[in-house]
Amino acid sequence: TTPHYRIDSTPGSDHTGTGILSEWTAGETVAAGQVVYLKSDGKVWLADADAATTMPAIGVVETGGNADATVTVLTHGFFRDDSWAWTVGGLVYVDTATAGGLTQTAPSGTGDQVQVFGQATHADRILVMPSLVLVEVA
Repeated sequence: TTPHYRIDSTPGSDHTGTGILSEWTAGETVAAGQVVYLKSDGKVWLADADAATTMPAIGVVETGGNADATVTVLTHGFFRDDSWAWTVGGLVYVDTATAGGLTQTAPSGTGDQVQVFGQATHADRILVMPSLVLVEVA
C-alpha cells in the first residue's frame, strides 16, 4: 500500500509548526517565526526580499538560536504565530521592510525579489509552501 501522511493544519501553540522540519546551522541569530534562506556557506540567514543575494527563503524558523547554533526550520507544512493578523486565503510573501519577515503585500520596488512563501489559512497560521522561483521587479 501507498503510505499516507496527515499533517495537522492547526498547530497547537504559538511559534510551532507541523510538517517537514529540518535542522540547520544558523549564520546569524534567528528567532521563531522568521524566514531564512540558505547561503553559500551552508548556513541559514534571514531572508530579505530587497536583494537576490538574500533569497530565496527556504522556510520559517521554529526553534531559533545564535550564530553557529543548530536551529529547526519548517520547510513545508503549517506554522502558527499568534502575532500575525493575515487575511485568510491571501498569498504570503517574503518582506522587504524587515529581514526575516513576511507580508501579504507583494514587493514592488525596483530590484525587489517576489517570492510566494505560502498562503494564509487563518489569521495566525500559514501554509508554508515556498516557491524557489523568484521574480525581480524591474
